[in-house]
Amino acid sequence: MQPDSAKTSTETKPKRSKLGPLALAILFQVGLIFAAIFVVVLVPEFKSDPEFVARKKIYLPQKELEHKVALAEFQNAASSPMQLERISTQALLPDSLPSLPALPQSDFKPIERSPAALQSDALLGQSGVIGALQGLQTESSSASLFGIEDSGQRILILFDNSTSVMNKASKAGVSTTRFVEELNSLINGLNANTLFGLIPFSRDVGAFRDYMVAAGMRNKRAATDWITSRIRTQSHQTGLKYDIDGVQGALSVAFQMEPDVIFLLSDADFQRNLSKRGDVPWDDVEGTLRDLSREFGIRPRIHFIGFQVGAEDAEAMEKITRRYKGSIKQF
Repeated sequence: MQPDSAKTSTETKPKRSKLGPLALAILFQVGLIFAAIFVVVLVPEFKSDPEFVARKKIYLPQKELEHKVALAEFQNAASSPMQLERISTQALLPDSLPSLPALPQSDFKPIERSPAALQSDALLGQSGVIGALQGLQTESSSASLFGIEDSGQRILILFDNSTSVMNKASKAGVSTTRFVEELNSLINGLNANTLFGLIPFSRDVGAFRDYMVAAGMRNKRAATDWITSRIRTQSHQTGLKYDIDGVQGALSVAFQMEPDVIFLLSDADFQRNLSKRGDVPWDDVEGTLRDLSREFGIRPRIHFIGFQVGAEDAEAMEKITRRYKGSIKQF
């Protein structure tokens, strides 16, 4: 057993307090915080912002040297070639040109050329190219057929040469000879730069040419010979397209040539082909004209010369010619 004195000293010794170190630690941390605030926030910044400055011209001596070397090599490679003296042939030429041979005396007629050239001029004239190529333009010509007069640059003649029309014309006092003479007279009276065409029809449709031809002497001669030889021939041929035979087909072929004047000769008793025998209704004729005018954008003047035309047909034909600013004459 311990002595009582030792036990008493142990019990009377005061206990050591823990608040002192804790308070010191807290004060130390608060001091650190205030120091950090002072350094980061309260201390002013006197340094200016950095500036990036570069010169406008950067001198690269090595690159410039390489460029000069390359330029010198290029100039050496592209030096002018060796000059050669021109070959002189003066010694081979005579001192003076030979004199021209004597030319035969003849009248110069520039319009009369080969038929192929005239036909090509007509084709170019239809497209408006001939004036640009050769300085030629289509000219208006006065035309007269059985007393009906008009003028135009593109004149087309449609004549019904069926047997019935020729017989009626003869009975009306217009013989086949006069019929041919009237057509030939119109053609021969045209100016050289006027374009013309001929379209015979009965039930089938034909054409002198499938295009307008220039009224030069050769074409005039060929056309008049063609009329004389084929005035009563009814086996017509044309390369132009038409869907309906008879007068409607003739009008379709005519509008494809884009005339500005049409002379139509017939008895106005228009017939269809054998598969559609019978008279052509006038409503169909007027409808065909309206469709063709709308399709080709032209409205030619239409004149009609009739032979022993019936009263009803004459009235219908007069209505058409009046609408298309034409004239009508009957025998």
